[in-house]
Amino acid sequence: MTADAPTLVLGSGIAGLTAGLELARRGVSVEVLEAAPVVGGRTSSFVDERGRDVDTGLHVVADHYVNLLELLASVRASKRLIWVRKHTYLRDGRPPMEWYFSPWRPPLHLVRPVREMPLRSRERLASAFAALEIASRTQSDLDELDHLSYRAWHDRYRLGEGFALELAAAASDAATFLTVDKASARAVLSWMKYLMRHQHAGDVGLFAGSLDECLTRPLVDAIKALGGVVRTGVAATGFRFEGRRIAGVEVAEAASGKVVNRADGVVPGLAPSRRVLPAERVVSALPVQALRAILTPAQATDAGLSDAMRLDTTPAMSAIIWFDRAIRPVPEGAPLCTGCAFRDFIDLSVLGRTGPDAPGSVYQFVITRADSRVDDTDEQIIADVHADLGRVWPGAADARPVDAAVERIGAAMFAAVPGAHQLRPRVRSAVGGLYVAGDWVRHDANASMEGAALSGRLAASALLEDLGRPGVVICTPPDQTVVPALRQLRRRWSA
Repeated sequence: MTADAPTLVLGSGIAGLTAGLELARRGVSVEVLEAAPVVGGRTSSFVDERGRDVDTGLHVVADHYVNLLELLASVRASKRLIWVRKHTYLRDGRPPMEWYFSPWRPPLHLVRPVREMPLRSRERLASAFAALEIASRTQSDLDELDHLSYRAWHDRYRLGEGFALELAAAASDAATFLTVDKASARAVLSWMKYLMRHQHAGDVGLFAGSLDECLTRPLVDAIKALGGVVRTGVAATGFRFEGRRIAGVEVAEAASGKVVNRADGVVPGLAPSRRVLPAERVVSALPVQALRAILTPAQATDAGLSDAMRLDTTPAMSAIIWFDRAIRPVPEGAPLCTGCAFRDFIDLSVLGRTGPDAPGSVYQFVITRADSRVDDTDEQIIADVHADLGRVWPGAADARPVDAAVERIGAAMFAAVPGAHQLRPRVRSAVGGLYVAGDWVRHDANASMEGAALSGRLAASALLEDLGRPGVVICTPPDQTVVPALRQLRRRWSA
């Protein structure tokens, strides 16, 4: 393998841009190929058919997204994050509840939110025991729970049908876009573990601008500044192997004019002609469904990716509503909602995203249980969101939509159902020179922006090591010193 041979990175989502930048920084010639007309994948910004600026979903950054945060800092994009510590919990029939963590070391940072939870004494005791169990476990411990659904784990600890399950449903939707009956215990508990073990885990970073301005463009500019190439409108349509090594990638021009997030992974509007780009090294940072669409079964077997090709995906939806007036007061932070058509939302005016022509507030929502709403019209979804917002936030009761947009993501992430984690592949395939990246590959993180950034670094590191060079330093969230004591306490309690 020679260092000056071309290296192709397929896909310009966070995983692909991360891998491309880490390689370019270490002198590897990089060409990033993207099928869509814009970069970013599931974190892209685009102008819709009505000329409105739209992001692909609502994205927030968590305090434990250490690889993503370091990456953003390295391209001076972290200054575009607005961090909020206090948030609002909303549910129909209950007054709004402000929530944030206490300013003490874990697990004492949980004192305030636990105190505010509407739990009966028995539920509070069961929740405290379950929290101790989660906080004291390593990630390897949680991996062993991948065969269980979260609901099965919840019932095992007798956490009941009340507020604890309500919060778990929100956590499950946030971590997996799945219900507690469908999501694996590993995925949901991994998300909860960070909340319980890190003092600032409730801090949320919001992008003060579009995803293009704050995230993808700085990464692309950094790659180009190092001599790398980023090309849009070019779709990978197949691979060329020579024995047990990668030899090239078949590509076609893509003229769909839209961001591609289809559940079947197919890129529409491909030109009929194909050409092969020779390559000794390829990082496929395609979503699992897109890789499945171009990898033959025989190639998947040769690459050791047959199990990974069994991974399913789950959809997501977001909505933006332009209101006829300013909604006051503004809910604190990034509100969390249960029992609604949406899980959380952001007032874009807080981020300077409303635009000069907006007559009032502009809210962006994450639609909950998107898989059950695939056949609903945009009008139905907007009507449900508007009605629920008026019920849970009285300040919005008189506001009326003047415009709205619904963004449908056919495949938002791999479906983290029981058993799925065992199907996730390592970044180094069994075919020499072929590496895989994406939030769906095997690592400790869930499907998330952090999972994507982590996978890009892991893939770049594996490639560099195969070139005989030092790998990329991988960041890990610091474990609080109290965790070993929690493990000892759990062992004694369980004895």
